[in-house]
Amino acid sequence: MNPLIKIFPEYEEVFYDDIENHKKYFLPICSFNLKLIDTTKDTWLHIVSVKEIYDGRVGEDTTDYHTTFTKADMFGFDVIDGKYKFDADWNYFSVDTVITAEDYAQDYSGLEIEYNKNETIYQLKKAYYQKYGKLCDKDYDRPGLHVEDIRSLERMRQLTVEDMDNGKHSDYYIERLERKIYGLFEELNTAGLPLEDCKYGGENITEKPCHNGEVLPHIATIEGYDFQQSAADMLFLFYDPTINKAVICLEYT
Repeated sequence: MNPLIKIFPEYEEVFYDDIENHKKYFLPICSFNLKLIDTTKDTWLHIVSVKEIYDGRVGEDTTDYHTTFTKADMFGFDVIDGKYKFDADWNYFSVDTVITAEDYAQDYSGLEIEYNKNETIYQLKKAYYQKYGKLCDKDYDRPGLHVEDIRSLERMRQLTVEDMDNGKHSDYYIERLERKIYGLFEELNTAGLPLEDCKYGGENITEKPCHNGEVLPHIATIEGYDFQQSAADMLFLFYDPTINKAVICLEYT
């Protein structure tokens, strides 16, 4: 892997402070140095997802806690010494319930169950990457993972890295990963193009991050499903060094 890229970085490498709260809500997907795009720059940026992707837009019901750069399906961060600090109140998020095996008999909402499933699959895919040095390119899906209610979480937690590696060979998965830039990105905006002129123009982003009437510079785009159970189709990273702001937008197509 390129030394300017870290896949599944540790929380301490991504977030500036308050690590425990960032752990509750975010999933670190990758870190990369802007030298990938411009050799004159030396700044680390990060693409992160969230655990509570399920039904509807993240944050759509907590508008009292929105900020200029944190809204529905949009997450803003202050960039401090190459790390992120979430720029909104933690009440922006709707769930942080950790379901333990001892509590499977309790009643949980669909969002609470999916929050835990996203964490489970994220950790499994991280372990797979750490063992095999690549994103999972096997079809490990099986009918038992799609039962309703808490049983799907219980069965997901029984999966192992070896189960994933013993999944069905998939030419589609292999070719899809081979097409990615550095095996990770759908797009790196090396030309500094406006978002609308990029290969992925974010047409389905519900609201784009703006400063002084202009959309923040678009940096990179990746797919979400390589990293969690329920995911955005695409995650867009925007970054404006003049205001030290990084913004992640989720897009569903």
